[in-house]
Amino acid sequence: MTALRCTQKLLTALRTQPAAPADAATGNPSAALLGDWTMNLLHVRPMKLVLAVSEHDRLGLLVEAAPFSTLPQRFTGALFAHLLTLGVPPDIARRECDAMQPLVITATTGYDNRRSIQGNMTDYTFLIEWLLEQKMPLADINARLARQISKPTGHAWPGELVKKRLCGK
Repeated sequence: MTALRCTQKLLTALRTQPAAPADAATGNPSAALLGDWTMNLLHVRPMKLVLAVSEHDRLGLLVEAAPFSTLPQRFTGALFAHLLTLGVPPDIARRECDAMQPLVITATTGYDNRRSIQGNMTDYTFLIEWLLEQKMPLADINARLARQISKPTGHAWPGELVKKRLCGK
């Protein structure tokens, strides 16, 4: 099980009520190596995007928001494709995406590291807005987010940390 920790803005767009947050103390941590994901809805004209950030390595991933009803499935597919671009072998990328199942939509409240991740999301949002103004394609923005260092990652590239976590290299 992996939690998709959605902001209130995204929960409203999804038209869903969040499930109760999983508590690591009760033995329900994410089975996926990348951990849970925090997601926010970005309104960037002319489209709406969802920014997802991984709990452990702060890997950012942009996915088109619409249609909202298929967002969890499309997120998993986009993550699989993104992991391949980072050099993760297909069998390992598939194993990670399978380990994420089932995806549970929760709220962003009630997590110890939520402020730190939301800080990363704010930084990523500013970068994304600027890159979109430069007419950069989403795939290139995702590649750039994989190279965006931050303090919680020890000033390392999230893409390299993900590859190391998943592949042991």
